[in-house]
Amino acid sequence: MPRLFALAFLLVLGTACSREGGPMPASTVAANPAADSGRKDSIARARQDSINRMLPGYVVDSILPTDELLRRFRARVGGTPVTALQSASASRDALVARFLKAVAAADSTSLRDMALNAREFADLVYPESPNTRPPYKENPAVMWSTIQNPSQGGFIRLLRRTAEIPTKLVDYRCEGRTETQGHNTFISGCILRLNGKDGVTTSHRYFGSIIERDHKFKIVSYRNEF
Repeated sequence: MPRLFALAFLLVLGTACSREGGPMPASTVAANPAADSGRKDSIARARQDSINRMLPGYVVDSILPTDELLRRFRARVGGTPVTALQSASASRDALVARFLKAVAAADSTSLRDMALNAREFADLVYPESPNTRPPYKENPAVMWSTIQNPSQGGFIRLLRRTAEIPTKLVDYRCEGRTETQGHNTFISGCILRLNGKDGVTTSHRYFGSIIERDHKFKIVSYRNEF
């Protein structure tokens, strides 16, 4: 299966924090929800890849030059070309705080704004990924659907649960690898520990990986454990 460049990616870094670096209490690690989520993600990516390969034009498009594939995708996406992440946060901490604020308000517009969009993928992410060349060459439209389809489903599930999601952050950690591709760094497996009104602390993965580019941060995908 093509290496879908850890954009749904990666799913994991290792230092926990309410800032970006402090250790997370050992009690959080016990349940390790990210491990189960990672296995689910692996299965989901394999399933999505099988679906992608059945799409009309998959084989035909795969023989086209990368520049032509990208031109077609940009034409389909439309919009104005971008040179930087739009509506991004200044730090990972700020992005997590912004996410929780939007969840508390059930603000779907803000949640969408803080996520990677198709134009950003076309102009900033795909061109710097290993998927532009053999042996990992992949159609950008197929790659985007692999990210967007589970993200859209996760986004809908997230909105349905906003009323029951605590918004008092205890700390968070991103449990797995990071991967750098050009100007982009992908951070995955972020687990948030939140304290509810009943005083009970729970740990969940509410979104997928995070992208950092030029010291700006956005959520790549709303693929989550729900």
